[in-house]
Amino acid sequence: MIEFKEFEESLTSEVGPDLTPMIDMMFLLLLFFLLTSFLARPSIPVTLPETETAEVHEQPEITITLFKDGRILLDNEPVSERSLFRKLQRAYTVSRSREVVIQADRGVVFDRVIRIMDISKKSGAESISFLVEQKQ
Repeated sequence: MIEFKEFEESLTSEVGPDLTPMIDMMFLLLLFFLLTSFLARPSIPVTLPETETAEVHEQPEITITLFKDGRILLDNEPVSERSLFRKLQRAYTVSRSREVVIQADRGVVFDRVIRIMDISKKSGAESISFLVEQKQ
């Protein structure tokens, strides 16, 4: 008869904690943080200006995005400058707050930003702020 004593001894001599569940959890956490970090960034390709004195606020309900090629987005929907006033008034009826956040590309002419601020204020915005990136 064949005896397997060497094999049985090697199994009993290597006693220790099973690390498989811990490794599985580490991979799940890594995957979670990778996915949430990609989703936390704005999906609109705008090169935001940088500042050293930026403050963090809650997610705005009404966002106006200005591109240097002239396009305007109101809450990720294309809109013309002429219809912005009317659509902002409609958005205020749905939204709880009247805060407007403007995210303008670095190449947008300052005069255009002022016109959009003026339209926002005339349509009923109570506060206007700018989305910027923190200077590193």
